[in-house]
Amino acid sequence: MRWENNVPNYFTLLRLVCIPVLWFLAFSKLKIVFGIVLSLAALTDGLDGYFARKLKQESDFGSWFDSLADTLLDLSLIFLFWILFPDFVGKMLSIIIVVIILFFLKMSIGYVKYHLFTNYHMYSGKASFVLISVFAVHAVFFEPNDVLFYLAAIVLTITFIEGSLVSLTNKTFNQNRKSIFTK
Repeated sequence: MRWENNVPNYFTLLRLVCIPVLWFLAFSKLKIVFGIVLSLAALTDGLDGYFARKLKQESDFGSWFDSLADTLLDLSLIFLFWILFPDFVGKMLSIIIVVIILFFLKMSIGYVKYHLFTNYHMYSGKASFVLISVFAVHAVFFEPNDVLFYLAAIVLTITFIEGSLVSLTNKTFNQNRKSIFTK
C-alpha cells in the first residue's frame, strides 16, 4: 500500500499530526489547548470517513491509515491521561489494564490467523471512539467522569471481544466488516 493523495487521507494525516502536539500540550499542562486539539483530532475521525464515502474515495490504504491513526491516538490517550489525571488513572488502572489486554489479545488473534494486525471498521468501534472522545474532552474541560469512563470501557471491551470473534470465525480478513452479525 502507498499514500493516496486525497481529502480523506489528509484528515487522517491531521489526526496523526495532532498526536505529538497532544503529547507536548500534556507535558506542558496546557489542558484547555489540549482539549481543543483533542476535539479537532476526534472530529477528523468522522470527517475522513464522511468524505471518503461522499467523494467516493474509499480505499484499502485509507481504511488502513484511518485504523492506524485511531489506534495510535487511543493508545496515546492512556498515557496522556496518566500525565494529566494521574489520580483518576490510578483509580481506574485495573479496568484500563483489562481493556489493554483485550486489545492486544484481539491484535494477536488477528496476527496469528491472518499474519497481520487486524483492525475492523465495526459499528462498536465507532461507538467506542465516540465515547472515548466524549469522555476525554469532558475530562479536559471539566473533570474525568466515572460514568463516561465506564461506558467507554464497556463499549471498548465489547469492541475488542467482537473483533476477536470476527477473526476467529472468518477465513479471510475484511477490515470493513461492520459487525460479528454481518458479512
